[in-house]
Amino acid sequence: MGCRIFILSLFMLQAINAQLDISFMRFYKDDKGFISDLRLLATARFHHSHLQVFYDSNKDPLIKEWVSVNGDIIKREILEYDNNKKLIRTYYFNIDQQIDSVKYYGESEPWSIEFRKVLSNNNNYYFQNQETLFKLNTSSQFEFIAFTTVQGNIYGKIEFIYNHLGFLIGEIWRAFPENKIIRKYSYSIDILTGRKEIREFNQNSEQISHIVLSQPSAESLYKTPPPRYGNNLDEISILLEDIQNKNLRIPFDVFIPKTDYDLMILSNGDSLMIEDVKLRQQHVLFYVAGEKPQLTMPKSRVKTIYSKYGEVIYP
Repeated sequence: MGCRIFILSLFMLQAINAQLDISFMRFYKDDKGFISDLRLLATARFHHSHLQVFYDSNKDPLIKEWVSVNGDIIKREILEYDNNKKLIRTYYFNIDQQIDSVKYYGESEPWSIEFRKVLSNNNNYYFQNQETLFKLNTSSQFEFIAFTTVQGNIYGKIEFIYNHLGFLIGEIWRAFPENKIIRKYSYSIDILTGRKEIREFNQNSEQISHIVLSQPSAESLYKTPPPRYGNNLDEISILLEDIQNKNLRIPFDVFIPKTDYDLMILSNGDSLMIEDVKLRQQHVLFYVAGEKPQLTMPKSRVKTIYSKYGEVIYP
């Protein structure tokens, strides 16, 4: 039980250190195109659903946004890296731009460590580069925590139980693929006296630990009063507050160079502002900005094409 209390404090101390220093952006048809780096021209995204990705100067993706045909952002992800540029967390936002879930990468995530301690077969190698997903419900409470191997297989899940008032009253730990209950936790609190109790049960529903906490003694163990009473869990409340204190707005006018149209520079040094560019095997099809009809030019005459955000898109 002491280790269990300790990991709660560890989780609460974690914070978002990444600064959104955006340098450029790219467009993709979908997530598959992003993974394969099959990019869209800046003008090719108009009137089509697409994925826009914002990068830092190291070409690491910082923000992924899914955009509807009407130009509305329907989903967003913010990626966070450590000092070694290793991806450590992803924050998922829903259509209302509220945090829906948070994913942690790596086998050192505290909740996954505690879960693996009670597994019958704890092969450390199997859990390398695993993922931990913290899913929130509509009340910004933990709904569940899911643990996934690098192969994408869920090996464990912690479900949180609330009463009709929204107070946390228990946890159920399940091991997969057996869908077997390996631990249960029961919480109770007397709000008048401050008495808090945690009971732990094994897979046979036998009580294996029981701890009683009062407000004075709890202060030395928890940064907020245990055992996580109220409408929010302490850990996720602090995490959400930290995210809200960060400036997650995308600074278009500061970091992303913009032109009105794509810029095509010819081999003789001339340049054209163009739109609706289509690259063929031997030719480039395009419209000069604000003019019709469509024009054709041999690729041999085209030196470079820049997107409207200043990124080289040809060659």
